[in-house]
Amino acid sequence: MISTKDLSGLPNAERLKAFCKGLAALDVIMVEEEWSFIRPYTYNPAWRKGKEAFFATDGGDQSMIVMFAPEGCVINGVDSELYDWEEKLPRIEDLTAGMPPALQKLMSSREVKKMKSTFCVWTEDGAAWHCNPMDGEDASKDLLPLIDGDPQTYVEYGKWFYPADLPLEAVRQLADGVPVTKELVAALKPQRSDWEEIKMGLDKIGYPHEL
Repeated sequence: MISTKDLSGLPNAERLKAFCKGLAALDVIMVEEEWSFIRPYTYNPAWRKGKEAFFATDGGDQSMIVMFAPEGCVINGVDSELYDWEEKLPRIEDLTAGMPPALQKLMSSREVKKMKSTFCVWTEDGAAWHCNPMDGEDASKDLLPLIDGDPQTYVEYGKWFYPADLPLEAVRQLADGVPVTKELVAALKPQRSDWEEIKMGLDKIGYPHEL
């Protein structure tokens, strides 16, 4: 299982970006806009100038942000229930030791400061991932497997959250960044036909479509 103790299962940054956008697109398709506040995943293609970000939450204690920049990629995660007092949280200086300065700037964003951190992982070249594991639990074994790049992860997620038995081939297309079509939407959620709403949702997260 992927965690800060073993990062070998994390995909490269390019695959990770496509996978994260696909998760957000899946939520756009499966959860109507009026219920968008319960969507666990969202993506901002214009988070900062030249930078993009993926946000994940379980609606409770665990949250994660994946920040994509020309200088590399940083994953920050937190489980606020792991520490009774804020002063007991791991020190950012310890979590980011050895991180290139350009990526450390991402960790100083207001979103990360508000979220706090129990782990962070980064890559500069898009392939080799690094971290400074802390002693004890850090929520990485719960959060990082959600973005492992495997379409089957979408299927298992769908059974738990929507709940629905999602066709593997359809979710594979989302994981690969294939443009969303009416046929793809029908394969995932046949009862949805509010195309303008879906188009607006996909445009907002920067996911391609042919609707």
